[in-house]
Amino acid sequence: MNSSINATVTADATLLDIVSKWPTTDAVFRRYDDLAGVCLCCNCLFDTIEEISQKYSFDLSSLMREINDVITERNQAN
Repeated sequence: MNSSINATVTADATLLDIVSKWPTTDAVFRRYDDLAGVCLCCNCLFDTIEEISQKYSFDLSSLMREINDVITERNQAN
């Protein structure tokens, strides 16, 4: 059994760690670019999700849910 199926991201993970391990999460961050007014992958690669949420006033729980939903969908497809 693949242990990554139960993988979830926590708020202390960096954007780089998340996108490196789960490339499909890039789509989540691109959706938030307009809200932030910047390319998050360009400007916040080494920031944690919590830091990004605070910096751009994102709802942390919503962002975390979206990231984890993409990871869960990806893992279920495998």
